[in-house]
Amino acid sequence: MRGENGYVESMLDRTYRALPREAVDRVRSTTVAVAGLGGVGAVTAELLARWGVKRFRLMDMDRYEPTNLNRQLFATSKTLGRWKVDVAAERILEINPYAHIELKIAERVNNENVEPFVKGAGIVIQNADYPSAKLFYLAASRHRVPLVNGYATVTGGRVQGFDYRVSPCRTWVDDWWQRIKLGGAKPLTALTAEELGAFDHENVHPTAASINFVTNTVGCLIVGEAIKLLTGKGRPVLYPYYLEFDIFKLRWRRRHVHSLMNPGSWQAVLAAVKRRLSSFGTVKCRAGAEVKTQKKSL
Repeated sequence: MRGENGYVESMLDRTYRALPREAVDRVRSTTVAVAGLGGVGAVTAELLARWGVKRFRLMDMDRYEPTNLNRQLFATSKTLGRWKVDVAAERILEINPYAHIELKIAERVNNENVEPFVKGAGIVIQNADYPSAKLFYLAASRHRVPLVNGYATVTGGRVQGFDYRVSPCRTWVDDWWQRIKLGGAKPLTALTAEELGAFDHENVHPTAASINFVTNTVGCLIVGEAIKLLTGKGRPVLYPYYLEFDIFKLRWRRRHVHSLMNPGSWQAVLAAVKRRLSSFGTVKCRAGAEVKTQKKSL
């Protein structure tokens, strides 16, 4: 056999031995939107290309730089300085020259570009690590597109699926928590691209340590959850639950996002309180400076 059919048949020979053909073909026919193509995201793009996925949408606002070389699959001496979306697209087509890259967006997510990125997709793979990434969840919920998210810590990580096809995956607790985090500011859906950039700058977490086999493991687990969602095979980890693991501590747990026994919930609350107190102090200092300036001018 020659051409696309022969190529894909050979590529997926071992995959077809593991799952029914109709399940694999369902994955192949899904339009996959991958947001974030760094240490975790590049792995998801690579693996999904090897599932023979026909249509991809890619978004990442960064170029490759030397600090990416320790863990990011597509970062090499030849790709430094290049846009991650361009490199990822090339890599996908190297694996499957019959795949189609529907969309490449080399900018931060905003309220304009998130719509064409999410609407009409079959699943969103959310690897972006900026606060504005919340827009992907909101858009996926509006358009009832399932989403899988994951991130790495230093020695472990977290993976979670949101099946927006059957549920809004949101409770009053989530709405309350969003109000706490925003602290009375405008909702993300009301911010311009420039305002979203400022929002990310003020709220993004500091640069953390990273180990390549940890980030790669998270990427593999994300794809596993996506495959389970798309094929209906296996038991996915869906909201309000998530999977937490630590390679160094040999720990693997399923947790509930709102459980009072979840240490991550308390850590998030404390971090939000600290941010609110910090912003309050900043506002107070600015107000004091303005008063002093006015007195001096008088």
